[in-house]
Amino acid sequence: MTVKELIEFLETQPQELQVIYQCCSEHVLMESNQIEVEEHCEPRKDGWIHHRRPDKPTQEYLTFPGN
Repeated sequence: MTVKELIEFLETQPQELQVIYQCCSEHVLMESNQIEVEEHCEPRKDGWIHHRRPDKPTQEYLTFPGN
């Protein structure tokens, strides 16, 4: 999902909803200061993304917090 796609999706949601993310078996409210741009490896064919490594190509991602 790109930032543009995320914005378009969020615009279709009820605007009064709070945003949460899963943290272990509980949930916590998400704050905008927890969303960061980070550099990690390019996605694998199955969609998984490794942490940045010196032996792999990287790109930037908008990263939401989680476990």
